[in-house]
Amino acid sequence: MKHIKRKFVSEYQMTDDAYEFALKQLPKFPTTGLSIPKEKVAHVITDDKKFIQCFTYIINGTPIPIPEPNPVVIYFSNAQGFLSSIEEFRANLFSEIKKPIYEIGEVQNLMFGFYSVVTSFVSSLSNSIEAFVNSKIPKELIIDNPRWKKKKMNKYEILRHLSLEEKLKHPLNQVMSRNFMSRKEYVEIKKLVELRNDITHAKSDIDHNVNYYEKLYIDTLDFDYISTIEAAKSLINFYEPNLIEPCNCGKKH
Repeated sequence: MKHIKRKFVSEYQMTDDAYEFALKQLPKFPTTGLSIPKEKVAHVITDDKKFIQCFTYIINGTPIPIPEPNPVVIYFSNAQGFLSSIEEFRANLFSEIKKPIYEIGEVQNLMFGFYSVVTSFVSSLSNSIEAFVNSKIPKELIIDNPRWKKKKMNKYEILRHLSLEEKLKHPLNQVMSRNFMSRKEYVEIKKLVELRNDITHAKSDIDHNVNYYEKLYIDTLDFDYISTIEAAKSLINFYEPNLIEPCNCGKKH
C-alpha cells in the first residue's frame, strides 16, 4: 500500500466569483483586534483559491489560523507507517528463535521493538476508524437507545456510551443508509477491536499463579496487519469514497 495523501478536515476549490467575494468579506490574519465568535469556525483562502477550515491558536495575544488536518487521515497514516517495522521486527525475531541456540538479549530487544510498534499500529488504526465514525454523526441526531427500550440518545450520549460496533449498526446505518457490517472485511475490523481491547486492558492468564501473557503475545505475532489496514481503508472509503487514497508524490512515508 502506498502512503496516503494528507488531507484537511474541510477544503473546497472556490469559483472565481466566490473567491473575489470572500476576499472582500473575510478579515486578514493576524490581528490583535480579531475576535471570532465561539460558534464560528475560521478559514483561510489560498492563492490558488482553496477555502480551508482552520482552528485558531493564540500567540502573544494574536489569533493565528492553522489549517486543520483530518485526524482520520493522520491516524491512518500513523498506522501505515508502523507496518514495515512490524514486519521487520517479526521476521528478525522468527529468524533468531529458529537458531539452535539463540541470544536472549537479542530476542528481548526484538520483542520489545515488535510489541511497541504493534501497540502503536493498533491504537492508531483503531483511532482512525473511531474518529471517522464519530465524524459522521450529525449534531442534532436522535436515535433509539439500543441498550434501553423506549429511551432516546443524542449525539453526546452516542459518542460517550456506544461501542464502535453499536455506532456502525445504529446511528451510522441510519444516517448513511449503508451498512459495512454485512461485508466480509468487517471480520478484520472486529479482530482489530478485540486486539485493541486486549492490549489496552492487558491481563495475564488467570489459570496461572504468575503473571503470564502468552495469549496476548501469540495473538500479536499471528495477527494479519496488512489485511486489517486494508479492511479499515475499505470501511472508511465505503462511507466516504477516496478519503483514504494513495499519494503519487513518489516519496516514502
